Amino acid sequence: MSATEGQLPLLPADPPRWGGPPAVTTDPIVTSGRTEYTVLCDGTGGCGQRHRHTSPGIRTAPCGATYTVPDSTETDTS
Repeated sequence: MSATEGQLPLLPADPPRWGGPPAVTTDPIVTSGRTEYTVLCDGTGGCGQRHRHTSPGIRTAPCGATYTVPDSTETDTS
């Protein structure tokens, strides 16, 4: 099973409209030719720490909080 198998495709800028958890603010980091996303886990059930993810989409943090990591090229917020 590949790392992306079973995951939803990239989500629109308004995940709750499509049934996903709210998007969080990300700080994209380019490392070794790939983009990683760091997020502040401050939403419902969040722990207040920063978590790092290797791809956008619906993610569950190590603390158990679930949120949507938006694609860094996604600019449509309507």
